[in-house]
Amino acid sequence: MMKVRIKQVDAFTTTPHAGNPAGVVNDGKNLTEQQMQSIAREMNLSETAFVLPASKPDADLRIRWFTPTMEVPICGHATIASFHSLAEDGKLGMAKQGKYRFRLETASGILPVEVTKEDGLISVMLGLKITPTERVTHYKIDLVRVLNISLSEFESRIPIVRGDYLYVPVKRLHTLFTMKPNFLTMSNFLSGRKLRGMCIFTTETVDRGSVVHSRFFAPNIGINEDPVTGSAHGPLAVHLFESGILDIQNGRCIFQGEQGDAIGRRGRVTVELNVEDNKPTSVKIGGNAVTVLEGEMLVHE
Repeated sequence: MMKVRIKQVDAFTTTPHAGNPAGVVNDGKNLTEQQMQSIAREMNLSETAFVLPASKPDADLRIRWFTPTMEVPICGHATIASFHSLAEDGKLGMAKQGKYRFRLETASGILPVEVTKEDGLISVMLGLKITPTERVTHYKIDLVRVLNISLSEFESRIPIVRGDYLYVPVKRLHTLFTMKPNFLTMSNFLSGRKLRGMCIFTTETVDRGSVVHSRFFAPNIGINEDPVTGSAHGPLAVHLFESGILDIQNGRCIFQGEQGDAIGRRGRVTVELNVEDNKPTSVKIGGNAVTVLEGEMLVHE
């Protein structure tokens, strides 16, 4: 048997037991893929992250993310949690206050990360790739059955689009809070269309300063509902911009996205979108985190 140091970190919040919990192993270099999957299954959180040495010369470190059932190519909240954990422990040269920049190797490519340690607070911003989406308004009839909502509850002024995830706009926050999806039907719907999850959103918000409120479902990869989904907010920002929702000033918009309130895990995501010649050029998502549990786990060698 070997012992592995592990933390549970709540991301996109500074309040314990809010936001989205992730498992974090700061040093996973001696673990096999099978051991990583076993640890993720035991933690039973939406994702557990394993920090590893970079395998590419132009990266500073590597992270792999596992749900209880499978490895995924990117996970926003577990990345925020990982860099919070590393900064908290003074790893990667982050012992003092200041701004730190890293190039993170992922299965989705090398992504930029910025960590700020200031006045006892750690904030992390993760750059995501901008990927194309396509309109899939014809999914709407199926979504009535999947989400258990009526056609009149969809927001017709914003299109339904898909990339890796499906983005579905509804008119009202009330619809989002009271929605009771059929997860078996949803899982089949997503799998049949090669989608990794769906984000249902509205521009009605809880906080006056926010722009969007969302819920995210991925029963096809073992996560019925994810409390706060960082990776969904990058494409969502691009979609909101293309739908004329965002206020772009000097080529940039920084806004707050809300998620998790409907299931008692309030989280807030900071999103930064940069635009040039009316086209999105880069997007970052991020926020704060708080470590709620730290200890050792026994793992079979």
